[in-house]
Amino acid sequence: MSADANIGKPVAEPTRVAPSAGERFARVLPVLGSLQGYVGLILIVLFGVLSKGNVFWDGTNLTNAVGAFASRGILAVGETLVILTGGIDLSVGSLLAISSMTAALMLTTHNLSPLPIVLVSMGVGALFGLVNGMGTALLRIQSFVVTLAMLSVARGIVREVSNNVSVGTQLVTAKGTLTPNSAAFQSFGTPGHNLWTGLNLPIWGHAGIYYPVLAFPVICVVFQWVLTRTGFGRHIYAVGGNETAARLSGVNVTAVKIAVFTLSGLLAGFAGPIDAAYSASADPGASGASFELDAIAAAVIGGASLAGGKGTIIGTLVGALILTLLDNVLGLNAVSDNWQLVIKGLIVVVAVVLQRPGLVRAIVSTVRPERG
Repeated sequence: MSADANIGKPVAEPTRVAPSAGERFARVLPVLGSLQGYVGLILIVLFGVLSKGNVFWDGTNLTNAVGAFASRGILAVGETLVILTGGIDLSVGSLLAISSMTAALMLTTHNLSPLPIVLVSMGVGALFGLVNGMGTALLRIQSFVVTLAMLSVARGIVREVSNNVSVGTQLVTAKGTLTPNSAAFQSFGTPGHNLWTGLNLPIWGHAGIYYPVLAFPVICVVFQWVLTRTGFGRHIYAVGGNETAARLSGVNVTAVKIAVFTLSGLLAGFAGPIDAAYSASADPGASGASFELDAIAAAVIGGASLAGGKGTIIGTLVGALILTLLDNVLGLNAVSDNWQLVIKGLIVVVAVVLQRPGLVRAIVSTVRPERG
């Protein structure tokens, strides 16, 4: 039959097959991935309100919860800067420990006031962070290896300088009262000791402000501004997005990498005195233990990609709040610490999957049945 015989005949339309449930789920993953932190935060708040009502939504409870996590949240800000460049910092918990011990020893041995204690602690943290950065950027050693080694080195130094003994920060005079510097040091994070008590502050009234609850969001705002409003912030994203392209564009990749690790150490040094005041001591074994895991989890849950180039400090703030309120609401519901670890681990896995919708699409296309 000639081709002309088919002219004028209607062409059959291809059969349209409705997408499966898995395919529909894969299509909404990009939306869920971009909003995962906010959705998670809302769900946890709803769970807390529905399960424990006013006990959870009490101002004192929320303040104590955020205050307890604030030092880890500050670590998460520094961790996010490193992750954005495509690196990882496993040493932040140990750097917090050495800064916490520095603060405690300066208070007990030299009886210094809080301001120089904080400045020296930040300097110590920044110095160790600088070593991390130089090892990564100049020696070209993977950040995982460099910071894993620093985790061990810093923890060993803490134990050596303290003789494996916990150093308390509440020093008592012969009259049984705290020394002036010790009393002032408590304002860094000892529960029940707020700043500016007695003043009629907006929202807070006369109760004052718990320092960790103030310090953490301020740090987040400052570094969010750095990332979005400065050339340095753009260079951080450029290095994480494509290091070779960033170098060819004139970005000093070496300087950027050294800077983010130094800033991560600096923030660990800033968080050290907060942790020492909260615990009323610096413990060579317990201070900062596993804090690096919470810091990384907060960044990842908040949308930061471990491949680099993607993430925000505000997202990390949301991720930290999720972990904070999750710990709190699970504790209020008498969930054991063991199961809390399991749940947090699963949440991190889900967060990473939501960041990779292409992975789920590939799995769905592989396992879906053939259609006739």
